[in-house]
Amino acid sequence: MMTNFDEARALKMARGFSFLELVIVIAIISVLVIFALNRYTKLLVVVERTSMEHDLGVMRSAIGMQVAAYFLAGNLAELEQLTNSNPMDLLAEKPKNYLGSFSQSQAQQLEDGSWYYDTDSQALIYLVRNRSYFTSRLSGKKRARLKIYPVYSDKQQGNEKQSYLSGLELRAMEPFAWQNAEI
Repeated sequence: MMTNFDEARALKMARGFSFLELVIVIAIISVLVIFALNRYTKLLVVVERTSMEHDLGVMRSAIGMQVAAYFLAGNLAELEQLTNSNPMDLLAEKPKNYLGSFSQSQAQQLEDGSWYYDTDSQALIYLVRNRSYFTSRLSGKKRARLKIYPVYSDKQQGNEKQSYLSGLELRAMEPFAWQNAEI
C-alpha cells in the first residue's frame, strides 16, 4: 500500500530534474568545455611548431646530402650556387603545406600555416597560423624567413690562413621563437 509520502516521492521522480539541478549540470559542463578548448588550442600550437621543426630538419638533411654529393663529386667550389636557391627544391617530396614560389605582392593572399618561397628576397617563408604563440622581430604578418647560407672554414697553408667553402646551412634570417604552450 502506497502512502502519501511515497506518492509524492514517485511524482517528484517522474517530473525529472529541478531547475537548480539543471543549472548546476550546465555550469559543470561549461567549465569542462572551457578547459578542453584551452587544451585543444595549445595542442594545435604544439602540432604547428613540431611540424615546422620537422620540415626544417628534413630540409637541413637534404642540404647536408647535397653538400656530401658535391664533395664526393669534387665540386665543392660550385656548392655556393645553392645559397640563393629554394630549399624545397632539394626535397624528393615537398610538404603538403608548401604552396610554391611567389613574389612578395602575390604572397599577401597566402594561407597561414603554409610554406612558400619568396622570389624577391630569395628566402623560404613560413606563415604562422597560431600567431599569439610566436615571436619575431618582423613587423606585420607573423612569419619566419629562412635562407641557405654558406659555411666557411679556415685552413692553414704555411703562414697564411685561407678560407674555403666547406658547407651550407639553413638558418633564420631573423631570430624567432615559439612560446611554450604547455599541454
